[in-house]
Amino acid sequence: MGRLASLWRLDPAERRLLALAWILLVVAPLLLRVLPLPRLLAPRRGRQRPGLPPARVARLVEIAARRVPASRCLPVALVTARLLARQGTPATLRIGVARYAGRLTAHAWLERGGVPLLDASEADGYMPILGVAVAAASPREALQ
Repeated sequence: MGRLASLWRLDPAERRLLALAWILLVVAPLLLRVLPLPRLLAPRRGRQRPGLPPARVARLVEIAARRVPASRCLPVALVTARLLARQGTPATLRIGVARYAGRLTAHAWLERGGVPLLDASEADGYMPILGVAVAAASPREALQ
C-alpha cells in the first residue's frame, strides 16, 4: 500500500509524466533496434506542454525505470531527453566508455548545461565519445 500511497501523493502532472515514462521505457528497446538514433531524438509535432524542473523529470523517469525489467542507461537517457524536449528544455545525450577490470564498458547519460542529471557519479570515469544535442521542441513540435 505504501507505493500506491506514494503515487497518489504526486500531483497529476507528475503522475501523467510517470505513466508516460513507463510506457516509453517499455517500447524504447524495440525502437532502438529499428530506428536510427537521430530519428529517436528528433522533435515531434504537437503542442508544447508546460514542464517540471529537469531534475524532477529525470527522477520520475528513473522511478519508472525501476518497474521496467532490464531497463538500461540508454533507454532511460533517451526517454528523459524526449520528455524534456517535449516541455521545451534542451539537453545533451552523452555516451561514454571506460575500461574496468580489463573490460571496455559503455554508459549513456543526459546532461543539462554540462551537468549530468541525476547521479553525477554514474558518469564519472567514462570518457565521452559522443554528445548529441537534443533540441527543445518548438511550440508546434513536441512528443505526442
